[in-house]
Amino acid sequence: MNIQTFSVASLLAVITLSGSPLFAKEQTQAPAYEYGMPLDIAQAIRIEEPKSTVCEVGQATMTYVDTQGEIRHVSFLQQTDACSVQ
Repeated sequence: MNIQTFSVASLLAVITLSGSPLFAKEQTQAPAYEYGMPLDIAQAIRIEEPKSTVCEVGQATMTYVDTQGEIRHVSFLQQTDACSVQ
């Protein structure tokens, strides 16, 4: 094995191992929003809404970027889309 092949293999190993904590953070439970809670939202990335065929309140999760560039999550209560149809 030459030095270039070894360097590429080492780099791939570092990238793979350093990415694991990022995926672990992604799957943790998002903190629930409370009235008056300060949110530092620079850009909303996505909102995952509950799917339901009946009008009810479900828990949604918003993923956003704060002004420091960190990706954050917050959960909140929201009426389902079925409420707007009825």
